[in-house]
Amino acid sequence: MTSENISGTSYADSSTCGPPKFHVRSLPDGTEFQVNRYVIETCEVFRNMFACCDHGVGDNDKPRPHEAVLHLDETEHALATLFRLIQEPPEPPPTENPDGARPRFKLHAGSIIPFPVLPSMLHLADKYGLPETIICSLHLHVQANASINPLPVYAYATAHNLPKIAAEASAHLLHPPLSSYTKEDIQIIPTVTAYHELLRLHEYRKYKLRDILLNEDIFPHGYGTCPVHKQWATQLWEQKRVYLATQIEAATDIAGEMHDLAAQLSSCPLCQKALTAAVDMLQYKCRRVARTVDYVPQGYWLDAI
Repeated sequence: MTSENISGTSYADSSTCGPPKFHVRSLPDGTEFQVNRYVIETCEVFRNMFACCDHGVGDNDKPRPHEAVLHLDETEHALATLFRLIQEPPEPPPTENPDGARPRFKLHAGSIIPFPVLPSMLHLADKYGLPETIICSLHLHVQANASINPLPVYAYATAHNLPKIAAEASAHLLHPPLSSYTKEDIQIIPTVTAYHELLRLHEYRKYKLRDILLNEDIFPHGYGTCPVHKQWATQLWEQKRVYLATQIEAATDIAGEMHDLAAQLSSCPLCQKALTAAVDMLQYKCRRVARTVDYVPQGYWLDAI
C-alpha cells in the first residue's frame, strides 16, 4: 500500500459500500465519500457516534441514509486513507521466521508499506480508534522499515513509546558512526535520552570489541603453536590488533579484519590453522556483544574505569 494507491475518488465511488449508506464530507476539500455504516462501525469513534445518534430515536424519526452527511475536518487524502484502512486492513509484512521472537522481514517489492506514509496512518488509526489488529499490523510495517530507514524509524519509535521497534532500528544504526551525522539528521531524534541510548550502544560496543580483540591471542596459552613461525606470527597478530584497536567503531568486524592476516600466513598450515581458530573465537565472542539499545547494561562504564 503506497500513498499513490490511496485516492478519495475510489472510495467515493466504491461499489463495496452496501446499504445502509451515509456520506462523509471533507471540510477542507469538499470531497464527499459514500460509506457503509456497518463497515466503519469497526472504528470506535464512528461506533460511539452512531450509538449517540441512535439513542432514543424511533424508527420513524430516523433520517434517510441519503440525508445523513457527516462533516469531518480532514483532507480528502486523510479520509481516503482512513476508509482504506477500515475497509482493506493491511496485512502484516511477511517474515522469514514467523515463530521467531525477533522477526526477519521479507523486503521484496510491494510487501512493506513505505515508512513516509506510516506515521499519518498510525495517527488516523489512533485518532479514530481503529481495531488493535490494524494498529499492530501498522507497527510491524514500521518495524520492517527499520533496516531501510533506521534513523527515522528510531526517531518515530522513541517519540511514540515503541521500545521494541526502537531497539530493532538501533541495530541498523551501528554504522556510520554517530559523529558522521549532520546536525539536521540528528535533530529528528526527539529527546536527549533517545540520542544518549544510541550513544551508549556505540560506546559499549567499541569498549567490548576492543576488550575482546586485545585479549584474544593467535596461540592462546601456547595452544596450536607453530615452532617455526611462532615469533613472526605472534608479532603479525600483535601489530595488527594493536592498530585495529585504535580504529574500532560500533560496527567494526574485528574477526574479518584480523582474518586479513591469512595472506601473510598462507605458506604454513599450522599458522593458518591457528589463525582460523583465533578468528572463529573472535566471531563467536563478538556475536554475543549487544547490538541493540535494550541489551546495553546500565552500568557497563563502571567496568571500563
